[in-house]
Amino acid sequence: MTVITCSSTGKSITLLGKPIDSGEAKVWRTNIDGYLAKIYHSPTPERVQKLAVMIAHPPTEPNSHLNHISFAWPKSALKNDQGDCVGFLMPEVKNARQLIDIYNPQRCKRLKLGIHWRFLHITALNIASFIAALHDSGYVLGDIKPQNILVNNRALPSIIDTDSFQVKNPKNAKVYRCLVGSEGYTPPELIGKDISSIEQTELHDRFRLAVIIYQLLFGGNSPFQGKWTGAGETPEINELIRRGLWLYAPNSFIQPVERTISLDIVHPEVKKCFLKCFNDGHQNPNLRPTAKEWMQALKIASNGLILCGTVNSHYFSRTYGKCYWCDRATKLGVDIFGVDKQKEQPAIHATTVEGILTITGHSNSVNAILYSPNGSTLATAGRDKVIKLWNASTGGVIHILTGHSDWVNSLAYSPDGKVLVSGSRDKTIKLWNVSTGKEIRIFAAQSNSVCSLSYSPDGNTLASGSADKTIKLWNVSTGRVIFTLEGHSDSVLSLAYSPDGKILASGSSDNTIKLWNVSTGKVILTLVGHCNWVRSLAYSPDGKILASGSSDSTIKLWNVSTGRVIFTLTGHSDSVPALAYSPDGKILASGSADKTIKLWNVSTGWEISTLRGHFNSVRSLAYSPDGKTVASGSADNSIKIWPILAQTIHSPVSTPVSKPIRSRASTPVSKPIRSRASTPVSQVIFNPTVPAVNQQKHQGLWGVILLFCLLGFSYFITVTNNDSQTPNVHIKSAP
Repeated sequence: MTVITCSSTGKSITLLGKPIDSGEAKVWRTNIDGYLAKIYHSPTPERVQKLAVMIAHPPTEPNSHLNHISFAWPKSALKNDQGDCVGFLMPEVKNARQLIDIYNPQRCKRLKLGIHWRFLHITALNIASFIAALHDSGYVLGDIKPQNILVNNRALPSIIDTDSFQVKNPKNAKVYRCLVGSEGYTPPELIGKDISSIEQTELHDRFRLAVIIYQLLFGGNSPFQGKWTGAGETPEINELIRRGLWLYAPNSFIQPVERTISLDIVHPEVKKCFLKCFNDGHQNPNLRPTAKEWMQALKIASNGLILCGTVNSHYFSRTYGKCYWCDRATKLGVDIFGVDKQKEQPAIHATTVEGILTITGHSNSVNAILYSPNGSTLATAGRDKVIKLWNASTGGVIHILTGHSDWVNSLAYSPDGKVLVSGSRDKTIKLWNVSTGKEIRIFAAQSNSVCSLSYSPDGNTLASGSADKTIKLWNVSTGRVIFTLEGHSDSVLSLAYSPDGKILASGSSDNTIKLWNVSTGKVILTLVGHCNWVRSLAYSPDGKILASGSSDSTIKLWNVSTGRVIFTLTGHSDSVPALAYSPDGKILASGSADKTIKLWNVSTGWEISTLRGHFNSVRSLAYSPDGKTVASGSADNSIKIWPILAQTIHSPVSTPVSKPIRSRASTPVSKPIRSRASTPVSQVIFNPTVPAVNQQKHQGLWGVILLFCLLGFSYFITVTNNDSQTPNVHIKSAP
């Protein structure tokens, strides 16, 4: 048993067990859980100096928010009894396999890993992500090879042997070079040269990264692997690299064989990156795609993957148009992905934006997103007709629920979290057992698309809104309709139960909101104020405020007891199809077709911040039960989980994006419209009260005139916005 000293803490560290030989050093387990010791055979002064620089200047960890170790980076120097540096302490990467186990079909099948093509895309994306982080920190890897990359079951990679990197001291610019290279990964301009004497650059890493990504996506094959059609024996791989002879080089002597996986099956953006690297980049290394360019291409490609309808472990690119793996298996009798999926499938791609998780897995727009009541599971659904249950902390898929034959528009959890309900454009409602992923019951719900769902707080009743203009209240235990509520003149796009379960709010493409007494089935109030569809509704946790989002690009906060508008929040430049209150009721999150999410201070009407990251419409939002994150679903097919910092949001000194503009007295846009009393039967039909609406038109005319007068006066008032990219946002109370 050997005892050494940790330089940073002065504490003794015991080396345990049998070491693993690692070339110029041995790696030991230690008595400190989660840490290994790397002890050099001959620690030179140069190596000790290099270690000191690495310890003082670690790169940014792109996956710290996932409790994941991307780099087995030196944490502290280790000294012997004489006080000499003999090695370093580094974090241990657990529960991960070598990259070759992931991309090599034979090894993968032997280990029964159940890897599929989408997993490999996401692994490639995450490798590009951590290499981008290293390059941003000024490091050059110098020797990227599969043996030094480990991958866990969430497709999150870790790189080991980091002390072989090329390191530059930021204080004196001294360069500690990478001393080794690996056959098949060395860029052409370095072939035949003494690598230990060359100061490498990011351009050299770009070549190595492209080779790794190619191996991941093409069954473990090298881009320089194929049938030699030139004169003589097949050259060594380094000679092929030096001459730029890969499978898709112009006039190449390397040609595909029957088992070669065609470059055409990948997304065009990924294909473009390969061609730029190995063709254009052969003559001009500056043209090789950067790690960030690879990230962008792989993100697009991952989002464009479609699950095969025949084999549940096959994914293929939408741009290719059919399942290549089924065709290949039929032709060759070999299916490299012919293993059923794991119970929990990794699906996280960790972006370089600190704290933001991006989950990819849907092949079309994510229309609905919902946290389970305990916050452990995230449910999503969309236009790909599929519902997915994700582990909210790891991003792994727990269940994939299939059965709908058209878009899934809405989701609702039972209050106890045991049942998930889905509403679809196929006109049905399905109830699912969350623990098993099995369908419990199906309601042949409406005569048209089911647009919206809401569970009563007591879990006994389910409300569904439809494009047939009606709302149905269902007895969940019997599956029978309690009431059919009629009154809207167009599709019912949004529903929300009050926290006490006594009132149901409905928003419609007739531009109105109705509040219903669920025990009688009668309309209590009709709220008029939006000038376009009411796409989203959210009750405050105390039930006093109802928020509505509209295709008119505004959000309105309504006093539920009076029917008056408290604030009209303006700032989005397009439709607002998603709203979510924080659990404490202080913050309202809004998602828009303008691709952004905004956070609003409900008590003041101030816009606090704008979250940007989606590259298409934000269709759905959900606050986690602990209020620490907001999950968003988008038409870009992705899910993002955003950390919400309470100290920033609730700080009294925080500067709002815009200052609210309020009138002296907040009055309703229109006087609440009350329906006439009617008696509920097994199906209760409520007709709008036409005389009241006509009366309001005359009152509304004077309101419009007053509004124009106020706008004319306020035209000369200007508020400067700190964000030059965002126009000043005005928050107006109702005239």
